[in-house]
Amino acid sequence: MDDVTKLKQLVGNDTLEIFGPSGSGKTTFALYFAYVAAVNDYKVCYIDSERNLNEDVEELKKHNITYFYAPRLQDIVNYCANLPKADLYVLDSIGFPVLAEYASASMREKGDMLLKCVALTQYLKIATWKNDALAIVTNQPVSEFGKNLTEDQLPPFGDKSKFGYKEIWRTYIVQQNSEKTECAVKAWRSRKFAKGKTLAQITITDQERKVELLV
Repeated sequence: MDDVTKLKQLVGNDTLEIFGPSGSGKTTFALYFAYVAAVNDYKVCYIDSERNLNEDVEELKKHNITYFYAPRLQDIVNYCANLPKADLYVLDSIGFPVLAEYASASMREKGDMLLKCVALTQYLKIATWKNDALAIVTNQPVSEFGKNLTEDQLPPFGDKSKFGYKEIWRTYIVQQNSEKTECAVKAWRSRKFAKGKTLAQITITDQERKVELLV
């Protein structure tokens, strides 16, 4: 059984949010499942809001993965409103385009952006339902500024959309040095697992990126 099938058994034909700080393996996790899906002849749609994939863009295309890039929130919303049929959807990431525009927005525009986060979640949820598919969405935690919370307690950005996700998992940097970065993926809000249960581990070196499901 391939890892995409295993992940679908854990999440169902629904949406999974992976959130965590920069460099904690979110994109590595998403890319891994995109490639595994493509190798096993699943149709994959990868939506990129950051353009930090470098050579992976060409690799995605070589694997016949539908790739869409847009830095503006509204363009991503418009695309997700009419998603192509696929077995796996990846949105990497939902938080970045909002955060990038948030600072210069008016109070009304900020409210609209948060509503668009909810809309994006719903569009992906509908697509997974219609196509018996899985969606992986990466995100960042909210800013710790003005909050009496530790980093580990910070919820994902756009927290009002959390009810649209079947599972929400968080990435943590476990160890980092010049040779490798080791990260853990743990349950944050789950219908299957206790909060804090380690569900996967990620290892990143100059030579490879490895993701291992532990459940």
